[in-house]
Amino acid sequence: MRICFISTGTFSHIGPYLEYFRQAGHDVYFVCLSPGPERDVPTYDTGFGKKYSQTQGKWKYPLSMLRMRKIIRSIKPDIIHAHYATSGGLASLVSGFHPAIVTVHGSDLINGIKSIVWRPLLKKIFNYADCVNVVSKELEEIALSLGISKEKIEVLTLGIDTEKFSFTKRPELAKKTVLRMICTRRMERVFDHLTILNALSILKEKGIDFEMTFAGDGSLLDEMKRQADNLGLSDKVKFIGMIPNNDLPDLLARNDIYLSASLWDGASLSLLEAMASGLFPIVSDINANSAWIQNEYNGYLHKVGDAKDLANCVLKLLVNPEIIPAAAEHNRQKVCENADRNTNMKILESVYKKLTSK
Repeated sequence: MRICFISTGTFSHIGPYLEYFRQAGHDVYFVCLSPGPERDVPTYDTGFGKKYSQTQGKWKYPLSMLRMRKIIRSIKPDIIHAHYATSGGLASLVSGFHPAIVTVHGSDLINGIKSIVWRPLLKKIFNYADCVNVVSKELEEIALSLGISKEKIEVLTLGIDTEKFSFTKRPELAKKTVLRMICTRRMERVFDHLTILNALSILKEKGIDFEMTFAGDGSLLDEMKRQADNLGLSDKVKFIGMIPNNDLPDLLARNDIYLSASLWDGASLSLLEAMASGLFPIVSDINANSAWIQNEYNGYLHKVGDAKDLANCVLKLLVNPEIIPAAAEHNRQKVCENADRNTNMKILESVYKKLTSK
C-alpha cells in the first residue's frame, strides 16, 4: 500500500506512524507543511523558510498546502493520513484526495470548536474526510456535536511501545527516604507546570524530602526555572530538557510518582508511558486523564490548577502507600490491553485496507 502522511514537520507523534508502516512493508511518504527533522522515508518539505515557530509564520501554511497538492498528485498514494485537524486536516481538504483519514489529537478540536472561524472549518474537514480518527472518547463526543456521523469516527490512540516501557517494580514507598517524582510534559502553558511547582513548595514547607525532575523543553522552560528559584526549590528540582524517547524508560524507572497538571489533553502518551512503567500517577482531573485513572483506585486526580489539592494527593499517598502495588499492576494491564502501539497500528492498518478497498 502507498501511504502518504501529512502534518507539520515538527509534529512530535508523526515519527512512530512513519516508522511502523515503513517496517510493515508499505511505501510510506511524508509531506510536511513546515521544516522538521530528517525522516527515514521520502519526505517533501512544502514549507517556506528554515523553520516555523508556534506563534509566527502560520500565514505560510496556505502556500504550503498549494505545494502539497501538487506533490500528492505526483506521489499517487492509495490513501492519505493527515494529522492535527487545524493543519494537516485542512491540508487534506485542500488536496481534494480520497480516501483520506484525519486524526484529531486534542487541542486542535478542543480549542478549535470554540472559534467562530474554526468551528465551521472543522465541520467541513470532518465531512470531507473518509475517516475521522480521534484519540479519546471525549474527542469523539465533541466531533459528534458537529453532526459528524458516528460510523465515520474511529476512536484509536497511537499508543506506546509497551515492550520498551516495561514494568519496573519499586521498593516500598514507606521504606524510602527520598520521594522521587517526575513530569515529562513540554514546558507550555497548557501543561500548567506552575501548579506543580507551587505544590512542591507546599510539600517542602511540610518537611517532605523529595526530588522532582522535569523532562521536557518548551517556550516556558526559562520562566519555570526562575519560578523554581523564587520558590526556593533549586535544591530539590531539576530541569533536564528534552529527553530522547529511547532514554525515557530508564529515567522513569528511577522515579516513584508521575505528576501532570494539564489543563486539557487528548490521550496523553506521557501518562501511558508512566502507567506502563509502574509509576503511581497523580494527574489533573480532566476527561483525558479520568478516562485512564479512577481516583483513589489506580491513581489520584487533583483539581485543575489547585496546587494545594495536588500537594494533598502526594501527602495522602505517603500515608496510604499500600494502594501502590495493586494500582501499578492494574495500570500496566490497562495500557497493554488498550494502548499497545503494535496492536493499535494493526487496527489502523485494517482501517486503511477497508477504505482503499472502497
